[in-house]
Amino acid sequence: MGMLRAAGWEICDSASNTASSSSSYSSNLGFVDFTFTREPQDTVTVRGGVLQLDCQAQADSVTRRPSITWRKDGVLLSTVVDERRQQLSNGTLIVRNVVHSRHHRPDEGEYQCLATLDGLGSIVSRTAKVTVAGPLRVIVPTESVSAYLGDTALLRCKVSGDPLPVIRWQKNREDLPLTFDPDFRLAVLPSGSLQVSRVQPPDSATYRCLADNPGSTRTGTDAELRVLPEPGVSRNIQFLQRPTRVTALLGADAVLECSASGYPTPSIQWRRGDEGIQSWNKKYSLLAGSNLIIRSVTDDDSGTYSCTATNKNHNITAQAELSVLGEQTPIPLE
Repeated sequence: MGMLRAAGWEICDSASNTASSSSSYSSNLGFVDFTFTREPQDTVTVRGGVLQLDCQAQADSVTRRPSITWRKDGVLLSTVVDERRQQLSNGTLIVRNVVHSRHHRPDEGEYQCLATLDGLGSIVSRTAKVTVAGPLRVIVPTESVSAYLGDTALLRCKVSGDPLPVIRWQKNREDLPLTFDPDFRLAVLPSGSLQVSRVQPPDSATYRCLADNPGSTRTGTDAELRVLPEPGVSRNIQFLQRPTRVTALLGADAVLECSASGYPTPSIQWRRGDEGIQSWNKKYSLLAGSNLIIRSVTDDDSGTYSCTATNKNHNITAQAELSVLGEQTPIPLE
């Protein structure tokens, strides 16, 4: 009967010894540490490309090399069934000419490797997610807009793809920086839109968005931003972008988007629940004057946030939820 010790628990298993990532086993050599030195990592590949997943393990005081096998989506992989697959002598799995179509995705999924030593047991690696980058598709093409001097303009760009693309913008075919100082009037928002605050005459130009992921690149259509003289006539406030529900990873930054136009030019105030957010510090700041940045989010930051656009004539308010997604807590086996 073998004794398995891993992750703070002990199991006596007379049939087989299997654990995740690393384990200590009792044997005639005493307790032997059996661990992975390399584990498969989450990977994004492309159709027709080459996929490589590494796996190596070692056991103290044992000279022979562990045997490596692979599972995909919980099913044992065979390199005989699919000649595109090859397992190297060091355990690395190679998949050549990656296949991916709408109805046939044999290479995308979750992979694990198993390292086995006869008479000692097996350990199972972390789960690596393999994504095959799909073609990008423009959901919302950029349209030309007009904005009055000193008001806010929003140029939209929405592109779908897996994985999600990085959106960047050009002004008169010259690249704009991906990130801006929070006090800068231009900002590329998480939604992909380009916001221009306190519009000035030099902002009148041709803009276009470009979307990139490992699989492809898409270039949006040219759109004009026309800057008009401010006539000084009262205009109702309207949202250009209402805040929408945001899910952020624990410890990451979150951005709640909100922008509005009108005359007199509206100001933006944020509230969390019934409490106004007044102190702009390392925790809270505004991007391009209206979008709320929340730094290093914690569970305590979850809740309802409201954006209010106000001028001397009236105000409008919209709300959205922020959810914080924490790391999954391992459940000990009993």
